[in-house]
Amino acid sequence: MSRRILVVEDDRYIRDAIRELLEDEGHTVICAENGAQGLAELERMRLSPDIILLDLMMPVKDGFQFRTEQRADARFAQIPVVVMSADPRLDSHRSVLDARAYLRKPVDIDQLLAATA
Repeated sequence: MSRRILVVEDDRYIRDAIRELLEDEGHTVICAENGAQGLAELERMRLSPDIILLDLMMPVKDGFQFRTEQRADARFAQIPVVVMSADPRLDSHRSVLDARAYLRKPVDIDQLLAATA
């Protein structure tokens, strides 16, 4: 099933690799390089994404700030989020982030595809 996926990731190489992988799987992918751009993309999208892939450590607006603002907006609060991070404290952030899934970087391709299914 084709899905609309918003990828919020500051590393251009990771962002491009994820976009290519997901597009090869038949998904529509919109990318943002930080949380501020991610929120702006949500505002611009005619149809909300089915899922958001979210990095935590980014400039301008990090994943924590993005998630706080996303959940505060009734239009976007119910969009499931998959957090991707190399942060060794990722497990301790689970209650704050309340995400659908948590993927450690480097992200395993099979886990990524399963999380976006």
